[in-house]
Amino acid sequence: MSKQQDPPALPPSRLKVTATVLFHSTCAISVTLISKSALNGVELPISLLALQTSVQVLLLSLIGRSLGWIRFRRPASAWKAIFPLCCARLIGILAKTFCLASVNASFYQIARGLLLPFTLLLSYLILRPRPTNPPLSLAGCGIIMLGFATGMVTDLQKMLTSYKGMALGVGSSFTTAVESVVVKKFLGKGDEGMWQLVWMSSFMQLGLYVPLLFLSGELNTLAVTSPEVFSQFIRTAVLTGLASFLLTLATFLQISVTSPTTHMIVTAARGVAQSGLAVVILRESVTAGRVWSMMCILGGSALYGIGKDRLREEKEIERSGYQAVPLSVERDVELGEKK
Repeated sequence: MSKQQDPPALPPSRLKVTATVLFHSTCAISVTLISKSALNGVELPISLLALQTSVQVLLLSLIGRSLGWIRFRRPASAWKAIFPLCCARLIGILAKTFCLASVNASFYQIARGLLLPFTLLLSYLILRPRPTNPPLSLAGCGIIMLGFATGMVTDLQKMLTSYKGMALGVGSSFTTAVESVVVKKFLGKGDEGMWQLVWMSSFMQLGLYVPLLFLSGELNTLAVTSPEVFSQFIRTAVLTGLASFLLTLATFLQISVTSPTTHMIVTAARGVAQSGLAVVILRESVTAGRVWSMMCILGGSALYGIGKDRLREEKEIERSGYQAVPLSVERDVELGEKK
């Protein structure tokens, strides 16, 4: 007698998807805007990250331990094995924060517009088997690159963004793409789960921030900072740490209830909303070039996601013997997730 197969899981309700997307977007925008507010007061990116990571590690230790997500005692071999992951995450977050310190929050999404193209390129060169990208997705990627180029040229012409900001945006896109590929290679290897990897790599990052604080000279800057500015910086850093922890939770929730298409569109739309809020809250300028660039990134992201979903649907139909089957939420490397 053949073993009866379990019925396919029902898709999440619209209410659950909407609530999860709103929660994730709110956390992501909060992290960016609060961090930018702190950096506007005093430009101490490494100090900000060190405080953020301390809050995240503390919260994850308290909550994750009680829920059984993490284990404190791990062999030295486990810590050594994930050290490359720690370095990749550290370089990625440093590049993103230095980029944010050098450009407007309303321009941040545009400055990092090459994230998807870099991720596709590195995935093709490093990952095996190589991911497949249909022509429609590649066309969407091309539109995103057009949006990046348009935004950069117009901002540089109007002297709203420096060449340093442009270089940091490109560098941040590349390092984040590297981080995504590294995470992909680590997932599923060894006995460490996702939360354990996040906690261990974050804990090791705290130790790496110590020499960076000395080398950067930020400790000297903190020593001459007025008590009022220092107090405000500490408060905003703690808030960003809390928001970053909630963002980590929201990211895993969104992965579980959304498709790659939804994720790509939501990410691009969040960038548009973030730019609008930065103009209102931080009183940053908005230009026609930035608006056109964001529209290109939004449209290209949607096109990319649609192409990937169509390819996934074709593969599912082929596997099922040309019978219609419900689409599962397949984790995609371009989102830094495990298939």
